[in-house]
Amino acid sequence: MLLLNVVRMARLVTPVMQRQGSGAFVNISTFSAFEPDRMFPVSSSLRAALAGFCKMFSDQYAADGIRMNNLLPGFMDNYPESPDIVKKIPLGRYASVKEVAKTARFLVGPDSAYITGQNVRADGGVTRSV
Repeated sequence: MLLLNVVRMARLVTPVMQRQGSGAFVNISTFSAFEPDRMFPVSSSLRAALAGFCKMFSDQYAADGIRMNNLLPGFMDNYPESPDIVKKIPLGRYASVKEVAKTARFLVGPDSAYITGQNVRADGGVTRSV
């Protein structure tokens, strides 16, 4: 389900983007796609599959001006805050939903026109060692 919704959307929208000569997808994933966490056991395997799809899609459609990237947020202020979790975040706080939304906006905008097939982490440094 976490992967197929992206695949189905891409199948529907890609032809439209091809006709217009450009387009950008941003898939919202999670930091635990590459840093497994017992709190989110399903995320690790299915979100890693999303990363693979993103790279394959980007390889196939970049020449058509179509980009796809994954945004991997960490803990945000829409999740119950825990002092134990905050200790694990180098920036020492949860992200605001607004901060992560601005990153998504950047990834679909013209300032990121040369970025495709990437997994962009916005996690306060949690996965810095991966």
